[in-house]
Amino acid sequence: MPKWYDLAEKSLKGEEEIQKSYPGKFDGIGGYLMLSDEKLLFVKEEGFLRKNYSLIQEMPYEKIGKIAHEDDYTMALTDVEGDKHKFETYEIPVKIIEESIKELKE
Repeated sequence: MPKWYDLAEKSLKGEEEIQKSYPGKFDGIGGYLMLSDEKLLFVKEEGFLRKNYSLIQEMPYEKIGKIAHEDDYTMALTDVEGDKHKFETYEIPVKIIEESIKELKE
């Protein structure tokens, strides 16, 4: 498994597993958005030849208040406390990611 995936797996609890992962930018920071059974995670990727990774976001699905589709490759997440985050993807339309979040949230 890639290092960024292993890092995210270390934050999971019990039987929780990563279901999906998407490359992109979270609040302008490049890395990987991952969806587990219970939460959304984002691992930041830094470096060019020598990559470094750090987990910068863990958001349980019950804390996601609103998901807004801004354009084909950008979505805005607002948590229940009103904090806003933006995720931009390069490859996959965010509509697919939104649907995945909604399925896992239920």
